[in-house]
Amino acid sequence: MLKDRTRVPPHVADALHQINNWQKATSEPSPAVEPGSSLSGDDAKVPTLRVSSAAYQCFTHAVDHLHAVQALLFEAKVIHSYAPYSLLRAAVEAAGEAIWLLEPSSRQERIRRCLKRAYENVSKGKEFMDLADLQPSGRPHAERVQEIRDLATLHGLDPNGVCGRWSTQRQLKYVDEAVGGGNGNLAQNLWQICSGFAHGREWATLGLLERTVHSQVGNVVQVRLSSSTEVLLNMLSMTTLLTGKAKKLYDTRRTCHR
Repeated sequence: MLKDRTRVPPHVADALHQINNWQKATSEPSPAVEPGSSLSGDDAKVPTLRVSSAAYQCFTHAVDHLHAVQALLFEAKVIHSYAPYSLLRAAVEAAGEAIWLLEPSSRQERIRRCLKRAYENVSKGKEFMDLADLQPSGRPHAERVQEIRDLATLHGLDPNGVCGRWSTQRQLKYVDEAVGGGNGNLAQNLWQICSGFAHGREWATLGLLERTVHSQVGNVVQVRLSSSTEVLLNMLSMTTLLTGKAKKLYDTRRTCHR
């Protein structure tokens, strides 16, 4: 249990302060996209999808999950063994996706990624509707896909590539290559570890959690697993660092540099 956030290491305290600021900011309307900025040009090319909206939505998702971890630790004052890592996994994915959308210097490439994200959303939505035997309340799936394909063609992109395979792991590999800055495979490492927790994989839980042995009979060991406060806070800090990179990139793209 964490009782006092003032006792955490300075780098974690900085992360907590940043998360609070972001949480307040994301409760307000999104920051204005300035005329003449990179994102204003992107949005003009795909006004029905808007690259700026897609990227900021990813950022707000990351912040929401980070704030949930903070609330668990310092407001509910409880450290779950597994749940915080699932929340961090979602934050890593969302922050990584924002960076993936915004980092390319090429407008055509930013548009391609925005269209690809839109197709993934439409495709997964249809999978759910089919599984639940529900009928769409809005435009038919085929019409929405065709709009994406038409936009791809309009901007000189391969519609089959835009409407092709989606890979979170490939996105995060790109993120590490693009914004590494001495952090190695930070995004991929965080995501892999947190995914291990989310899926209940022993390699992750036994590797990171603290173990208390209760009994052992032959090869059968009874242990109690509990979260390491130090590991969890460091992972929270690193995920906040990744989210900060996404926010900085968003602010760079949305402002006009004269």
